[in-house]
Amino acid sequence: MSSTPLLETLFKSKYLSDLDHYLASALGRIAQENDPLVLLGAAVACKATTMGHVCADLEAIVSRAPQDDNGKPIPGASWPSMKQWLQALHGSKMVGDGEANSPIVLENDRRLYLGKYWDLQRRLVKAVRARIDQPGTIVPDEELLKKGIERWFEPPGDETNWQKVAGATALLKNFSVISGGPGTGKTTTVVKILALLLEQSREYGSDLLIDLLAPTGKAAARLEESVRSARAMDNNLEDLFGDSICKASTIHRRLGYGRRGPGSFLHDEKNPIGSDVVIVDEASMVDLALMTRLLEAVPSSSRLILLGDEHQLASVEAGAILGDICNCGEECGWTPGFSKTLESLTGESLTGPVALEEATLADCIVELRKSYRFAESSGIGNVSRMIRDGNAEEAVKYLSRGDHEDLTVTSPDELYEAAREPVLQGYRDYLEKTDPDEKLKALGKFRILCAHRHGPHGVGNLNWLVEFILEQEGLIERAGDWYPGRPIMVTENDYQLGLFNGDIGLITIDENDDETLRANFPDSEGGIRSFSPARLPAHETVYATTIHKSQGSEFDRVLIVLPNSPSALLSRELLYTAITRAKKEVLLFGEEEIISAAIEKRIERASGLRDALWGKK
Repeated sequence: MSSTPLLETLFKSKYLSDLDHYLASALGRIAQENDPLVLLGAAVACKATTMGHVCADLEAIVSRAPQDDNGKPIPGASWPSMKQWLQALHGSKMVGDGEANSPIVLENDRRLYLGKYWDLQRRLVKAVRARIDQPGTIVPDEELLKKGIERWFEPPGDETNWQKVAGATALLKNFSVISGGPGTGKTTTVVKILALLLEQSREYGSDLLIDLLAPTGKAAARLEESVRSARAMDNNLEDLFGDSICKASTIHRRLGYGRRGPGSFLHDEKNPIGSDVVIVDEASMVDLALMTRLLEAVPSSSRLILLGDEHQLASVEAGAILGDICNCGEECGWTPGFSKTLESLTGESLTGPVALEEATLADCIVELRKSYRFAESSGIGNVSRMIRDGNAEEAVKYLSRGDHEDLTVTSPDELYEAAREPVLQGYRDYLEKTDPDEKLKALGKFRILCAHRHGPHGVGNLNWLVEFILEQEGLIERAGDWYPGRPIMVTENDYQLGLFNGDIGLITIDENDDETLRANFPDSEGGIRSFSPARLPAHETVYATTIHKSQGSEFDRVLIVLPNSPSALLSRELLYTAITRAKKEVLLFGEEEIISAAIEKRIERASGLRDALWGKK
């Protein structure tokens, strides 16, 4: 592989990983490409995908000198000019424009893709566009729909009922996105949407096949329980649903694993799933590859509803799909005709910006804006909105007041002393219970969330600290890795056992043999599944976990631990996700300057998806 001092410098400084370096080298050998600038392009395109981007934004890359993980310039490294780089890329047979297969794709003289990711993005755009204006298997009777909306939703009031607008949109559109923060009633809205659909299907004399999906087993279980609880709160809903079973599954399980190895599925465009309605919760966690394969496997005539919070952390893998779908780059409302239809059906007055007639994607998106969980005085509710909107100065001042019953901020320097009481308060209850089901429910009320896995304020140290505190108090007795009361999180899917990444379990003493330990996990029927610890897939102790792994979960109380020095991991989305995991109380360990820096740093993932969907360049 022909090289330049820059390429070697970036590799030796660890800016480029072994994967970046060797992929560029392999592509160069296969394509017989020796131009170092082309190989550099391949390396940065590969690096971009490992950082969560879909492509490398060359303009953004050359706008500042290469930096190491600490944000410091790498000595002796500077990017080529855009003119030089583009000239080399345009002259290479290894680089294409996407019209034909090529290992690297250059779009608009700015975005550089690995061919796989260009193809996935292209297919996703095609799948979304194909279903935007496609009528579903059930074309709603608008008079019946209007009566259903009046029956299941509150009558018009002083402020817009966005849940009602979302319900009408989901019935009128075959593809809809319902975005909303914590407590805005996404699950409640979905149950009422299902009620409207059931009414329509019975009018047609047909049954509905419904799929409730989520990206993780934990999120799927919470979705199923939330739907079950929401429908049980209204006898009329229960009567309408009758024996309709709304079980939830992970997206992976529903697509079915294929025989071609990782990333292949049984269901695809040629073998679609046969459901009439597919609802996907926690859609912000779904990456480009999985979302593409899901949309291809769901027939365009089936109704697809995505739920999520576009302000949360995006997927761990490449892409920020929900954000790209919801964000047209400016404030955007519905097209005039669709807005009038919504007003007619819901009785709500819809004011604000209006979309162009051709912006049909705008008609598919509704944001739930009212939180029913947090009162106007709630510290959690107010500060989460400030973080979401990027108001760092306002948020820090608000936090520093210290007069919020549900929100407390403490310096991380005091962590080891100040954490003792919250830990005992949070974990004593489950440890003192005897019934495994009750213990698991009590365990789910509290969690410690960390920005880092390692370091003094990372997951490893916090799990050790909790064990030390609990053992001092006589609540646990450690005799090695396995001990009664140890909470664990599965980190690897095991389809034979039905245990999946993110599932939470608890080690207890076997009720029939006090010398035997069992690992207990909740099942979808509200019961307990019990396993020998020796049979478990990869797992870890979970008194504390990362904020990333807490997505899809809710707790009554959370203790959040931020590092006491700047970190590349900290961002507005990370802090927002952490705080919105709590329903009742947040204890935040973090310095003001670190909190402020996190709020000011927004994660921007390079992608051409938004522009392709919204018709922008």
